[in-house]
Amino acid sequence: MGRLFRCGLYCSICGCIVVAVTLMYFAGTLPDLTNLKTAVRIPAVSVQTYDGKVIGSYGDLYEDVVTVEELPKHVPLAFMAVEDKRFFQHFGIDFVGFFRAIYQNYVAHRVVQGGSTITQQLAKNILITEGAVTHHDRSISRKVRELLLAFWLEHRFTKSEILMMYLNRVYFGAGTYGIDAASRKYFNKSAKQLSIFEAAILAGLLKAPSKYNPSNHPNYAHERAMVVLQAMEGQGLIKSAKEIETEQPTKALSGDTSKIRNQQYFCDFVYEQAKKLLGGEIEDDIVVITTFDERKQEIAEEAVSYYIETEGKNYNFSQAAFICMARDGAIQAMIGGNGYSATQFNRATAASRLPGSAFKLFIYGAALEYGYQLTDMISDRPVSIAGWNPKNYKWQSRGEVSVLDGFTFSVNAVSIRLAQSVGLRSVSKFASKLGIFDVSVNDMSVALGTTPVTLKDLTAAYTSFMDGMPIWAYCVTEIRTRTGEVLFRKSDGITSHVIDDEVLGAGRKLLRNVVQNGTGRAANANEHVYAKTGTNGDSDAWFIGFYDPPNKKAGCSLGIWIGNDLASQRMAFNSTGGRIPARIARRFIDNVVKVSNNSCNQHVAETGATGQENEQEQQQAKGLGSLLTIKQL
Repeated sequence: MGRLFRCGLYCSICGCIVVAVTLMYFAGTLPDLTNLKTAVRIPAVSVQTYDGKVIGSYGDLYEDVVTVEELPKHVPLAFMAVEDKRFFQHFGIDFVGFFRAIYQNYVAHRVVQGGSTITQQLAKNILITEGAVTHHDRSISRKVRELLLAFWLEHRFTKSEILMMYLNRVYFGAGTYGIDAASRKYFNKSAKQLSIFEAAILAGLLKAPSKYNPSNHPNYAHERAMVVLQAMEGQGLIKSAKEIETEQPTKALSGDTSKIRNQQYFCDFVYEQAKKLLGGEIEDDIVVITTFDERKQEIAEEAVSYYIETEGKNYNFSQAAFICMARDGAIQAMIGGNGYSATQFNRATAASRLPGSAFKLFIYGAALEYGYQLTDMISDRPVSIAGWNPKNYKWQSRGEVSVLDGFTFSVNAVSIRLAQSVGLRSVSKFASKLGIFDVSVNDMSVALGTTPVTLKDLTAAYTSFMDGMPIWAYCVTEIRTRTGEVLFRKSDGITSHVIDDEVLGAGRKLLRNVVQNGTGRAANANEHVYAKTGTNGDSDAWFIGFYDPPNKKAGCSLGIWIGNDLASQRMAFNSTGGRIPARIARRFIDNVVKVSNNSCNQHVAETGATGQENEQEQQQAKGLGSLLTIKQL
């Protein structure tokens, strides 16, 4: 008996030593816990319009660190009701909840309930953010460290402090970490002002931040919030969940939130450009001021979505891209595809496609520099080059046509003969001045648009024909820290011309004639529209041009592409750039003009200017020798 007792004692001591050594080992692998109350985070990026409106955000959007005492009492109660109702009774692990979760999961034959306490969730969060474990780590080692850290937290901090650290670190979806950031993101208010229903929405978010996001899925968020309120009612924390639902409406669940705005394509592009401008790394919270024009974005989305919905099936295209620039290259609107929620690939900036006849502007530009005039006559008969026999699309040969008509009606034979005459090196040189590089100098098919380009670059190149200057598309005007320190500010662009006045004037006549009399007639909204259409078989259809009214500030360039992601997936026959892309352009320009006119009328109404006052102002202007009329002003 004595021997058995000694053996048992020995084994117990050895076991205790093994457990102690194991615990010491895992304790040694815990991260540095000296600054737990200071949240560790990825720098936040706020993407804004010039007037300070936030249109996108990236990184960990922490706001103020709030204490439990600063919050309304119902806020922490909502979280404890669904996450850890015995938070103040346990010492880090809730064995009652743990065994209840095991039983419920066993009965349901799947995981329907978790047993982790708020302290355990905080411990897990700390381990992940400190890099000690990964999100997908399900090992026993991770669980041991999580339990050790939970016990340590309960020993080191008060329950109020643990709850404070939890609420300020937990992820609420949409790039927001911490309850104050979430409150500002979804309700535009401080967490100190949250209503009971709003607190229930945020507490419900934690189960699945994407699914229960009140901005994107208001119905799911509402249902989940009611689960939280019913739990609070069941625990005697509130009187009636139904009463609170009725009395506490929330802005996050009102209005049309079903549509995910395509402006996210623009924001993603801005985010990548900001990283490049800052050398590839973002080390502090920053605010990025952009060139975004919300009205033009809305007009573009309406025009593109209208034709996708009404003509997408008829012409068998599933994708469209759109870009609008100011005359200096500032990107004002962008659509990268048919719905950002479906695909985040940006077809306006990242897709290189064949431009077809939209490339001919560079052929004719080189020819004009070479000395050709718009009235010069060129043979329009089919060309044959070393077995290559390109045809003229829907063009009955006349024998000869003018350079102007050759461009207006996109006669392939004329483009090829001009390229042969001036040489592809001259074409490549002219195109590169406008930002189109990698043009082959050995393949005459270039004359028909076989150089891959992005919609962004092609639109910028056409924008050069507004004033004759080189245009580089941009979207960021300033980057600063949240404290106001300027990290980047766009300087004035290049003011020297790359297209001389004679070539510029002739080029604009070419582009205007296409819209007035040629393949772009469907876009002839008014006499200030200039453009070229392009078609690559039945794979790509383009409309690239600009609207250039007397009021120069109102002008803008636009590029439109439609097609399918797989070039092999053909659109319907006759899906040319002069059809759907030109119609989208017309709808866009018409609405831009309408909005511009309405703004002018509103301005006149607000200033109270009468006809007599305008006449007096005109007389005064004439007396001062002004060259500008009041209308132009």
